[in-house]
Amino acid sequence: MNEAYTLIRGAGLKLTPRRREMVALFLHTQKPLSPLEVQDHLKLHFRQCGLPGVYRNLETLADCGVLFRVVGFARERSYALCCRPVQEHHHHHHIICSSCGKVGQVDQCGYHEGMMIEGFRLVSHVVQLSGICDSCVSKEKEGFS
Repeated sequence: MNEAYTLIRGAGLKLTPRRREMVALFLHTQKPLSPLEVQDHLKLHFRQCGLPGVYRNLETLADCGVLFRVVGFARERSYALCCRPVQEHHHHHHIICSSCGKVGQVDQCGYHEGMMIEGFRLVSHVVQLSGICDSCVSKEKEGFS
């Protein structure tokens, strides 16, 4: 949690009670959450909790590296906790279990800013991988036995 707080403060942002609660929620669930799921949780702790404010805070936490945006089917928007410690905060990607939502990190990336690909100069990229985690694979195997 302190690592997330360091990222928030390092971005020149205030560590508001709502942001603290959002970080705690993502640390507790350890899976991607939609803005509506986050709002439902925040309503348990705060009398007023509008969806636009939830979206703004989620985007702010994603911009400073605490969360990352998860690309879903049908343009669903969700967010997950970035599991990279602050001292190691560098370019990486995420892999998400399509069964349980567990998030992992991938350090290997063959892309870098400025490289040429098919006549295009790369200025940015987004990579999200999907797979099945070991735990879910084991459960699948048990179900077939």
